[in-house]
This record gives sequence, C-alpha cells and structure tokens, in this order.
Amino acid sequence: MQYCLRLGAALAEDEDGEHVIDMDAVADAAGKDGEKPPFYYAEESQQKRFNCAACGSFNDIIGKFCYCMACGTRNDIYELETDTLAKLRARANAGGGYEANVSDTVGAFDTFVAQYVRQLLRRVPLRSARKARLGRMRFHNLQTAAAEIKAGFDIDILENLKPDDIEFATLMFHRRHIHEHNGSVVDEKYLTDSGDKSVRLGQAVTETQSSVHRLITLIKKMAENLHHCFHDIFPPEAEPIARFVPSRRTTS
Repeated sequence: MQYCLRLGAALAEDEDGEHVIDMDAVADAAGKDGEKPPFYYAEESQQKRFNCAACGSFNDIIGKFCYCMACGTRNDIYELETDTLAKLRARANAGGGYEANVSDTVGAFDTFVAQYVRQLLRRVPLRSARKARLGRMRFHNLQTAAAEIKAGFDIDILENLKPDDIEFATLMFHRRHIHEHNGSVVDEKYLTDSGDKSVRLGQAVTETQSSVHRLITLIKKMAENLHHCFHDIFPPEAEPIARFVPSRRTTS
C-alpha cells in the first residue's frame, strides 16, 4: 500500500523527473533507533496471537474471540476447550472449591453461547421480537437456552446427549444460582426452578470432584454441538483447511 501511495504521488507531480522509492531503506531501518523512512510500517502486535486450529493460519487480534482471517473458523471452541475448561479441570483436580467451579463452568458456557448467538443475530434474518429476546438473553438456564436456539436457528445444543446427562446438566445450571448468589444455600427460587426433591429449603448444597468433571464434559459436548452447527450454516473456507490437514498428518 505504501509503495502504491508513493508511486501515485510521483505520477501526480507537475514536473517530470526521477523519483526514488527505496524499499531497501525499510529493511535497513528495521530494529534501529532514529527516524524511519516516511513509508516505513512497523506492525503492532495486538492483544491475542494464535494459530487457527482448523487451518493453522496465524492470527493477531484485539480481544479474545474471532473468525480466523484465513478460513473463517470461529476460535471460541478452542479457547473454551484448551484454556477455560482445561483450567477448570485443573482446579477440580487440585481439590476443594467445587461449588465455585460449578458456577464458573456454567458462566463459561453462558459466555461461549452468547458469542455465537451474537453472530447468528447479525447474520440470520429473524423477526424483531425474537431477535430482541435473544439479544437480551442470558444462557445459564439450560432448557430455556436450548429451546430458544433450536427454535430460532434449528441448532440443537443437546444433540446426542443422554436423558440422564441432560437432567444432570440442567440441575447443575440451576445450582449455579444458589452457589453464586446464595452462598450455596437452597432458596425458594432454586426449588421452584429446578424441581430438585433431594434437598430442602435452607439446606447447604455441596458438590463433588466427579460432578464437576461430569459437568465440564457435558459443557464441552454442548459447545461442540453449537460450534459445528454454526459452521454448518456458515461453512469456513475449505481451501486453507485442506492445505493444512495433509501437512499436519505428515508431521504428527
């Protein structure tokens, strides 16, 4: 771009003459102090740098979530699995604090779903009432979130989950309320919303390491359902992915 700008300026001069565009000066100036050539450009590293898990392309972005600049694959699922859920599993393995772990796991899923729904609302035509409702939604009520996403976009985040897994995950999503807002003590809202008959009003609820790990596993499955269905609607660019896969197999 800088070369074209300099060339355009030279061609626009009123008088004929010799104009030097010395691109070697850029290389010479790199890494040195002092005044740089007027067309010197130093790329500024942004907040997050990563290689796309789908095509291997390098990305350098502000923020955390994005489409890969080469293939268009969303990076949210890889952030969730390799960073957030991995850290939550490590916390669970360290022992203790399982109630907070449940809250944080549900919160991570809420954030994850919100990112995809925001993109769907931008790109899928919807009636204004549904669009406004989805735009206001929080996604820590599993059954409500699953129903709205299914109705709005034909995406089933509960696909291939067993009934008892859905029941368990739904209960854990309701548990988030008392763990986060009520010191893990059962209140009327929890009893009404969850239908949990195993506890009484005022009882303190505790979680176990195994329940945290089970919840994390189910969150991962639901997140993958959403990610794959999203890219079924908006397929990534096939060419960069196809180029990447053979080289990945060769080096593995």
